[in-house]
Amino acid sequence: MILDYSIRPEAPGDERPIHDLVERAFAPMPFADGDEQDLVDALRERGELALSLVAVDPGSVIVGQVAFSPATIDHGDCGWFQMAPVAVCPTLQHRGIGSALIREGIERLRRSGANGVAVVGNPAYYERFGFRAVERLAPLSAHDAPFFRAMPLAGPVPAGLLRYSSAFG
Repeated sequence: MILDYSIRPEAPGDERPIHDLVERAFAPMPFADGDEQDLVDALRERGELALSLVAVDPGSVIVGQVAFSPATIDHGDCGWFQMAPVAVCPTLQHRGIGSALIREGIERLRRSGANGVAVVGNPAYYERFGFRAVERLAPLSAHDAPFFRAMPLAGPVPAGLLRYSSAFG
């Protein structure tokens, strides 16, 4: 059982291990599209990977990753980010690694002046970090709406359609 890990920004050379980790983490998930690892690659290739943090074990093996990319509201730059994906090695899930990555990522965005973070996922899971349904703020896709949550970090709470990075398709 691994409990000893550290969190650091993604570094050159982490691309393949992150790709493999995300693929393994989402493979058994019934809600996964099977292309989550390609999303991280596309965000990176398009210069839209605003923040990528990894959790590494004492042997420097990447055991978790979280990605943040810029989002727009009604086509305007707004200082908001989309969090996706969050991945942890399947054998190490439910041990707090994903939670630590999420908290660290949000704190880094807050310190950098971000206005907010949005996520699409299990509401019960993400609400415990402070994400919530925000009246008058919605994702572009109606399919995502029941699972869409947001966390304002600074400034007024926005209204409009939140659009993800172009890498999301």
